[in-house]
Amino acid sequence: MQPGFWGFLKQGGILQGYPFGKNVWYVGAQSPVFGKRADTIADALLLMRPKDVLFIGPQAHEEGNLVIPEDLTNITIIGAGGRGACYIEPPVTTDEGLSVLADDVTLINVGVAKGATGDYALSVGSAGVSPDRFRGYGCKIEGDGVAARMYGAGDVLFEDSEFCWCGTGIQFRSNLIGFNTQIYIRKCRFHNFVDAGLGQFAAAQQVNNLNLEDCSFEEQEDGTAPTDFILLADNLNTGFIHGNRFATPTNATGVLTIGTGILWGPNGTEAGWSTARPS
Repeated sequence: MQPGFWGFLKQGGILQGYPFGKNVWYVGAQSPVFGKRADTIADALLLMRPKDVLFIGPQAHEEGNLVIPEDLTNITIIGAGGRGACYIEPPVTTDEGLSVLADDVTLINVGVAKGATGDYALSVGSAGVSPDRFRGYGCKIEGDGVAARMYGAGDVLFEDSEFCWCGTGIQFRSNLIGFNTQIYIRKCRFHNFVDAGLGQFAAAQQVNNLNLEDCSFEEQEDGTAPTDFILLADNLNTGFIHGNRFATPTNATGVLTIGTGILWGPNGTEAGWSTARPS
C-alpha cells in the first residue's frame, strides 16, 4: 500500500522531525502570511539553512538551473497540492531543472522538468561532488534526454515516483570520486521513454549495490517499445533486480541488458514471472 502524502511527510522526517528543524519557508502564489516567504525557489535556496523545510505552491514554477549547494544539508522540499500539481518548469530551452550537491536532501511530491536541450531534469551529484542520502517520494521527473542523472551519488531512495517523457529515465554516471552506490528504486513507474528506463552514461562500471524492486516499465503511449528497458551491461555493476514488470514479450537480453554482477529475479513480462536471467 502506498504511504500517501502524509505518509511521505512522516518518512521525510517532517511530522516527527519538525521540532528539530530551524525554519519553514514558502514559495508560490498565495503563500500563507505566517512563516518565512521567498519570491522564487532560487531565492529560497539562497536564504535557507541546514535542516530547513521549503513548501512550494501547487503551480508551475518557471525556474531553471536550480542548485542545492553542498553546505545546504538536511533540507526537505515539499510540493503542496495534489499529486503532479507542483513542478519546476525551466523557461529556457538550454536550462536544467535541479542539481542536488548536498547530503540529506528530500523531495516530496515535487515535479522536475528540463529545457529541451538541457542535460538533465534532476541531477544528484556532479563531476566532483558525491552527495549522500538523497530521498525522492512521489516525484515526477521528466524531459527530453535524461530525466534523472545519478552522478556518483550514494544512499539514494526513490519511492512511488515517475520517470517519463524522456530518452533515459534514470542514467547512472560515475564521477571523479567513484561509482554510484546503494541505489534503491522501489514502486516507481517508468513510461514514455525512448532509449532506456535505467541506463548508463558509458559502457563501463557505473553503479554498485543497485536494488530495483516492484517497478513498472511501460511502452510509449502509442505502443512503441523503447530501445532498452534496462541497459547496464558492464559486468562490474552490482545489484539485485526483483519483482518488477516489463512491457515486453519475454525477458530477452536485447531489451533487458545486465552484466553478470547484477542478480535477477523473479521479474515479470508478458510471458509471466521468471527467475531466469535475460537471454
